[in-house]
Amino acid sequence: MKNTYIIIAAIVVIVIIIGGVFAYIYISAPAKKSTSTLAAATVNGAGGTLVYPLMTVWQGAYGSAEPQITVNYNPVGSGTGITDFTKQLEDFGESDAPMTAVQYAALPSGTTALTIPISASAVVPAYNLKLANGTVAQDGLKFTGAVLADIFLGTITKWNDPKIVALNPGIPLPDTLITTVHRSDGSGTMFAFTNFLYDSSSTWASQVGKPSTSPAWPSAPAQIAAPKNAGVAAAIAETNGAIGPLEIAYILENTGQTSLYYGSVQNAAGNYILATVTNIAAALQAGAAAGLPAGNAAWTSVSIVNNIFNDTAATTVYPIATLTYALVYQNQNYNSRSYAESAATVNFLSWIVNSGQSLGKGLGYVPLPANIVSVDDATLKLITYSGTAII
Repeated sequence: MKNTYIIIAAIVVIVIIIGGVFAYIYISAPAKKSTSTLAAATVNGAGGTLVYPLMTVWQGAYGSAEPQITVNYNPVGSGTGITDFTKQLEDFGESDAPMTAVQYAALPSGTTALTIPISASAVVPAYNLKLANGTVAQDGLKFTGAVLADIFLGTITKWNDPKIVALNPGIPLPDTLITTVHRSDGSGTMFAFTNFLYDSSSTWASQVGKPSTSPAWPSAPAQIAAPKNAGVAAAIAETNGAIGPLEIAYILENTGQTSLYYGSVQNAAGNYILATVTNIAAALQAGAAAGLPAGNAAWTSVSIVNNIFNDTAATTVYPIATLTYALVYQNQNYNSRSYAESAATVNFLSWIVNSGQSLGKGLGYVPLPANIVSVDDATLKLITYSGTAII
């Protein structure tokens, strides 16, 4: 037995010595240099708040991959994002609504704007409601587009209105005044929501008009306007009886919030769908099936909401899904921009499209399907600096 202990001890000593040798070699070896060819640079972007939770994740992950590149993003809303892009104040703009014909016309003379879908998500009817029995309404209250339009038109003013009750039998809806909440700033989230209301209600179409990032919201008995998606989320969470359109990530980010829930919405097939990554992805696939414009073409008429609104064969889709877009200039040699800034901007967008898509699933963002990634990659190859393609 004594000999056995001696053998074991000898083995342990040998292992320690070998481990020490390898540790010394590792510590003494020169640090592995980055294989990146990108020079140090800062990339500045501004735009919608719909993508902001995911953009924050992207910034961290890209910073780990390319530590010499700093990416800043200012969530000022899609409207301001497009304005800043038009004025060439940022390296890239971002919008949850495609540019309008008026916005294309406002671009600097001789420039070409490129549209690059970078993600997709859903706009949901978020609410905070204490039921008549004292409990809080959970996820899944049912809505049609027509009922949502009537709520935001101010026609339906109480939660126990017969039209809402008919959609939600057995739920003790209270005689509580509905407070509608919407954005006070230009917003692609509002564009997608009003796109759905426009398609769903002829009254909305005639009284409010076409989808807009800054719609003329009708008067309602109780109404709150708040800045950014975060402001809308806070206003709903703080107000019993409130309802408002909200990008789904702002609910999924606040899973501990006990007063913020969201409803299911009827699609063209008549099914009530509670938004998930799976059914948002189904909406994206169905909505983009007919193809998308080239990146250097006009995207004004692109709408996933419109494309699936009457698609009765798409039984599982969530009907208020939207792409979110990065906007860049095809010729990057403007405003004394350096090649390093331009190359970093293009590389960051390429990384988003090809490496960053899976990072948003937990927040309700849908990875782009292969056909959209192909469109994006072709668009990125169009970007030049002094006439030479960057990638």
